[in-house]
Amino acid sequence: MIAIFPQLAACAAVKDIEKLAVLVRTQFGFTNPRIDSRELLRCIGVETEALQLDCAGNLLVRDEKGQFSVIALVPDGLTRDVGQFRLAHLLGHFLLHVQSGIAGGTYKGHGFRELVCPYARYLSGTSAAGIKATSREEAAAEDLADEFAAAVLLPKSLMEAAVAKGAGTAELSTFFGCSPDLIACRLARLGLVKQDVAAGKTPPHAGGKGGMARLREIASRLEGSAGTPSRK
Repeated sequence: MIAIFPQLAACAAVKDIEKLAVLVRTQFGFTNPRIDSRELLRCIGVETEALQLDCAGNLLVRDEKGQFSVIALVPDGLTRDVGQFRLAHLLGHFLLHVQSGIAGGTYKGHGFRELVCPYARYLSGTSAAGIKATSREEAAAEDLADEFAAAVLLPKSLMEAAVAKGAGTAELSTFFGCSPDLIACRLARLGLVKQDVAAGKTPPHAGGKGGMARLREIASRLEGSAGTPSRK
């Protein structure tokens, strides 16, 4: 059975993504820069399972006579980087779009179904609004969940502190246990790209092809990828 934490729900309600990511980590004692998304979901009460799926993942919300349970499903065979981000993305959906409704007794949905790989979308710099058959509301929810996933894996305060000490992409990748591509994208979005720019490196989503073409290019080299949203 899922537990609802008022402090997390209040932060999610105002969509303060960076603060929410820090609160989630501290609430459950994840102080190490390297984080295990599956273990974090387990601590919150969200089950996880890897299965053969026809989509990029599902967050299933079950209401059994007022007792809610939540399970995050991802495809078998995902690489560590893709799997970590995808589970963190599904956790973002729960915290941002499900828990407040459960707490207030107003949640009527069944979860979220991922049609495009969230990790590939984040690296491409593409908004979910560019995905066909995705409503404005769904796209906004997907983009927020992407931002949460990046923030919980790579907290802003830790990134800023490491960069201030001179760490570049390679050092940050080792420190956080995340791919250099994800590090570079997060640095760019936080405006912390000085080390990489000085070294002549360009964040994966900066310049060149963009939008869906970039998303397809990235997704094509990610094992088992597929993922954007679609509320069920």
